Amino acid sequence: MFPGVLQVEALAQTGGILALSLQEDPGNWDTYFVKIDKTKFKQKVLPGDTLILKMELLAPIRRGIVQMQGTAYVGDNIVSEGELTAQIVKRTKKTEPVADVVIDQQ
Repeated sequence: MFPGVLQVEALAQTGGILALSLQEDPGNWDTYFVKIDKTKFKQKVLPGDTLILKMELLAPIRRGIVQMQGTAYVGDNIVSEGELTAQIVKRTKKTEPVADVVIDQQ
C-alpha cells in the first residue's frame, strides 16, 4: 500500500513545482509548507496503481503565500485530496566568508 502521508508529501512536492513555475527565475526560490488542511483519504493505493497528482491555485500568490487544492487520482477515482498552504521565499545572495577557518586534526 502507498501510505496517505506519502500521498500528501507527493502533493506538496507537486505544489512546490507549481508555485515555483509561476516565478521568474524559479531556481532562486525556496518553498516552505505551512499548513495542510481538509485532507481526506478516500481509497487505498495499491502496488501497480498509477497515482496522478493535480494541484490548483485557490487564490493568486500574495506576499509569497500560496494556497492550493491538491487531488490524487488512480484512474478516474479520487484517492486523496486536501488544501495545502506554502510560503515561497526568494533566496538571498551568498556572501563571501570573512575569514577562513582552520581545524587542527591532530
